[in-house]
Amino acid sequence: MKIRIPASDPAKVRAIKDRYSLSLLAATVLERRGAVTEDDMLYTLESDSVYLHSPFECDDVFTAVERINDAVNEGERILIFGDRDVDGVTASAIMFRGLRSLGAENVSIRLPSGDEPYGLTMDSVSEILEKEYTLVITVDCGISSVDEIRVLERSGVDVIVLDHHIAGEELPPAAALFDPRIPGSGYPFEGLAGCAVAAKMVWALSFSRTSLYESGCILLHAEPRNGTIRINAVRMENLIEIDRITEEVVEGAFSIERTRLMDFLAVNLPVIVLDSDTEMIMLRKAFGRGVDISLVDLRPHLEKLMPSARGRSLFDLAAVSRAARYKEGDREIETLVSLFRSISIYSEPSLSSGFDDLLQFAAIGTIADLMPMKDENRIIVRRGLRLLSERPVPCLRYLLGKQNLAGKKINSRDVSFYIAPVLNAAGRMGDPMAALSLLLTDDLMEAEGFTDTLLSMNRERQRSEEDALSEVKVAAFESFEKLKGKMVILSDGSIPRGLTGAIASKLSKQYSVPCIVMAAVDDRISASMRCSDRFNARSFLSLFSDLFLDFGGHQCAAWFSMKAENGEKFIQMAESYAMSMDEESGENAEIDADADIPEEYMTPDLWKLHEMLEPYGQENEELRFSIRHAYIYEVYPNRGETKVMRFAVKYGRNIWPALWWNPHNRDDFRKGFYADIVFSPDVNYWKGQSKMQMVIQDMELCSI
Repeated sequence: MKIRIPASDPAKVRAIKDRYSLSLLAATVLERRGAVTEDDMLYTLESDSVYLHSPFECDDVFTAVERINDAVNEGERILIFGDRDVDGVTASAIMFRGLRSLGAENVSIRLPSGDEPYGLTMDSVSEILEKEYTLVITVDCGISSVDEIRVLERSGVDVIVLDHHIAGEELPPAAALFDPRIPGSGYPFEGLAGCAVAAKMVWALSFSRTSLYESGCILLHAEPRNGTIRINAVRMENLIEIDRITEEVVEGAFSIERTRLMDFLAVNLPVIVLDSDTEMIMLRKAFGRGVDISLVDLRPHLEKLMPSARGRSLFDLAAVSRAARYKEGDREIETLVSLFRSISIYSEPSLSSGFDDLLQFAAIGTIADLMPMKDENRIIVRRGLRLLSERPVPCLRYLLGKQNLAGKKINSRDVSFYIAPVLNAAGRMGDPMAALSLLLTDDLMEAEGFTDTLLSMNRERQRSEEDALSEVKVAAFESFEKLKGKMVILSDGSIPRGLTGAIASKLSKQYSVPCIVMAAVDDRISASMRCSDRFNARSFLSLFSDLFLDFGGHQCAAWFSMKAENGEKFIQMAESYAMSMDEESGENAEIDADADIPEEYMTPDLWKLHEMLEPYGQENEELRFSIRHAYIYEVYPNRGETKVMRFAVKYGRNIWPALWWNPHNRDDFRKGFYADIVFSPDVNYWKGQSKMQMVIQDMELCSI
């Protein structure tokens, strides 16, 4: 077992440690993972939705807001057109709940069922026209439906596309497009899931119903320096920073008319400060007693929302401000900007507490769709999971109970293993409306019935997987032999599209090599790739991206879609590349670890660090630590559990419970032996009790 630990820059580590008040190990891990910018640290450490990007950074959102508001106000017939997977179903539920909260009554949802293809089709266009919808909102689809949307728009039906897939050479002629992956969209992060795009759209609609919409202001702060007064001013519109200026003025040396500040303020916008009397004293020191600027004091609003701020100056607040540490500018003005945004958002329930329920759905969809766990996705998922743990939406409470998650601090792995597969089963079995029905109800009795139906469908899905696996086992073995035991590539017309991921996962584990499973539906191929963490599925697929309509995923699990005509070419190219792989590029490559842990540092602090850096997923894999010459204290009987090995490790002062899924050579690891181990910290919950444990990533016997 070769363990690779990235090098670190001691100077950068110290800077991160000191600036963000982190432990040396935490700072080292973050620096090794490349989290060195202010934005990296913000999205790593924060969970408040106030830090999310504004949807209004995409210009088309303004058009979408106006068109949807008109449709709601006029009682138009609105259709939400989604997709069958978890991302599409949660996106549809978010959009529907959002529209209903705004007063929309004539709202319907359409999801592909049975073997219907993904996205809008000419058949669904005919259905839309027949039912006389006047506005269609696509969620998690639509960006590739150029011809279909052209027909709808020419027929008088407006279409708003809310998607996150890669656009083709031609954009659809929709009334508005909100897809962060469109070049030049203006949105600062392209990694949103479809459900997150829908949530952003609902937030924008809610924002448009407040007095904040299309309003601007200037935030101003003046402070004394050595013989000067420094004045910072920031122009805001729709809570987005538009411009800023810093003016350093020698006391009494200039009139305000001779500074750039005058032009900056001459836009007829309210000038907002904290403690207007104090700010006016500073301005008069700078420009003389004749200065006349009308100031709006934020103090009453601040103390109403945050009583703990009573009597505390901006300087005092800046000293403890979390937001200010993520900016290079003066702490006081950065704190004022943060306070203004927080007060504005938390004074409007629809933008804060009312938005929280939707974030639970967005967290589930983001995890299920294997989106990169970076930037604002970390806040969406972190906050959504916390809410799902502490006060889940009524429709999900029974499901959490049935999956033994009630009362547990839910993490992304729980969603991946126990929530997403149940919701996904409906679409895989051809009836995604069964999952959507659960997400739309607020009736607890209805939720129980819908949940039981989904759990039954999930069991049926599991049986279907076993049947499909049995059908392709010969072809899988032939591919394994053909590719000299380096990969399995399977394309079989009998494979249901919804089962490619599950089959690829099982074949990858069975043969201990990367596996690609492809399913064809009409003129499109949908496929999944699974592998161990000693291979990088996403990097492998990126070699063939020119053949794909879309692809994504992470190191161990990825997916792609392409036109059926490219299928044979892809297989030939992928097989050729697989045959050329040497041992280091395959399953025997090095295993990465974040740090090598000496015995004295093997403490519960590792588990605290692991929790701090959640949520995990694509581009933020779970923490891994390596320990050397650990003593195998006990090995427990497997009791028929062939897929997991349970044992205990003595390392440092403590004995640590450990489990190892799909262990290799398990009989070699016995009580009294020593091993080098790479593990992830984990917390096991059972009957309301929590216990720290090690989840083994790999292990190798060593001599002492």
